[in-house]
Amino acid sequence: MIEHLPWESVEGPKYYPKDLKPRKKWVTVGSWFMSGLLILGGLTTKYRVAAIFGLLYILTLLMVKSVAVTSRGLEIFYQMRITTHYDFLSWNDVRAVTREDKGHPELVALYFANDIKSKRLFFTKSDAEKIMKLAKEQNSSIKISDLSEKAKPAPKRKKA
Repeated sequence: MIEHLPWESVEGPKYYPKDLKPRKKWVTVGSWFMSGLLILGGLTTKYRVAAIFGLLYILTLLMVKSVAVTSRGLEIFYQMRITTHYDFLSWNDVRAVTREDKGHPELVALYFANDIKSKRLFFTKSDAEKIMKLAKEQNSSIKISDLSEKAKPAPKRKKA
């Protein structure tokens, strides 16, 4: 299903996010079961719209989402059975990149913010540092911050 990705020909490093919580097998099986139930319910009852929702649910289950951070910016490519969609946020459009350590042993969250939306992705700690450095190199006006440092409590003062 995966065709040519838009960033394959881009020179330089490519960083791919990791799943924080991969979908469990029972969730996938349950989703397929629910899709079939919706389609069956739509065909056997007067609520025909349920069949349409079942088909849309199946399309969602079959969708492949590919994400990469490249020298051009944040690139997201959705491949569905009936269409594809490409979201691109160039480094010139990024207002801020914020790092947040959620306590995971290997992964940290990076927030890519522009004027109207923010996208949270999880990267290894070493990749996150490289991405933050790349962002500053590509656009010096990007605000780079680390919520992990701000969240640490200040040391308690001793009473005199």
